[in-house]
Amino acid sequence: MSTSESFTVPSTTGIDVPLSLYRSATPHRRTTILYLHGGGLVYGTRHDLPPCHLDAFLHAGYDVLAPDYPLAPESNLDTILATMIELIAAGIARRDPRFPLDNPDYVLFGRSAGAYLALTLCQALNERGIPGPKAIISLYGYARLDDPAFLTPSKHYSSFPSLSPQEVERIVGHTPVTDGDINTRFALYVTARQQGSWIGMLCGDAPPARYSLDAAQLATFPPTFLAAATMDPDVPYRMSKSLSRTIPGARLMTVYGETHDFDRDTRDPTGASVYAEIMSWLDER
Repeated sequence: MSTSESFTVPSTTGIDVPLSLYRSATPHRRTTILYLHGGGLVYGTRHDLPPCHLDAFLHAGYDVLAPDYPLAPESNLDTILATMIELIAAGIARRDPRFPLDNPDYVLFGRSAGAYLALTLCQALNERGIPGPKAIISLYGYARLDDPAFLTPSKHYSSFPSLSPQEVERIVGHTPVTDGDINTRFALYVTARQQGSWIGMLCGDAPPARYSLDAAQLATFPPTFLAAATMDPDVPYRMSKSLSRTIPGARLMTVYGETHDFDRDTRDPTGASVYAEIMSWLDER
């Protein structure tokens, strides 16, 4: 079982960010994997990466830094992004002594909404002149919030139990949340997808195009590894395919199946094969 160092870093958004740092014990690559969890930006935790996949990075010589981040609807997307930009700028790019990292080189790795954050943060760092990642890993991710699949009620989630307005009110807090228990908050995401209100939960009155990346921006990105399932019921496969055609030198690994987070069930060998491919791809970098 991998052990970690845990610490918390305050931000100017007023939200303390908890982080876990896992150090590799093998010959070191002097590169940190910055892992961003999924959960629709509504639920999830930095501890959700299955241990066998975490160990794959550590055994390959990479440290792994996993932060929690502010979640919607208690925090809007502007706050989420501002908090994470500050974290990366201070902790990695500018070598803040509060971060016990050995080297400023890093790779952004996200699953689902975490992949959206990785891609969006890469662009935000570029715009601010902050050193960006050496590479990006996007598992079943996306780069646009203005896609019709996200703006309309989801057929996939229509059969799931939904929350009443009163139940939603009981779950949503009045202070920022950075660790969203899936047993409680997954239902928030499901209800928002059922109603077609998820993007509004993230963006408020701002147009979702404001939080979407275009082809010109993606053309400036570093090497990117993408993997997605052809019949993903949550995030359409075409989104990863489009990214693979737009980001220079991107590598797309196609998984044939209907599961969104195909690496969650570690009894299925699909996840292990994807991470083995990621390690080979990183070696080439």
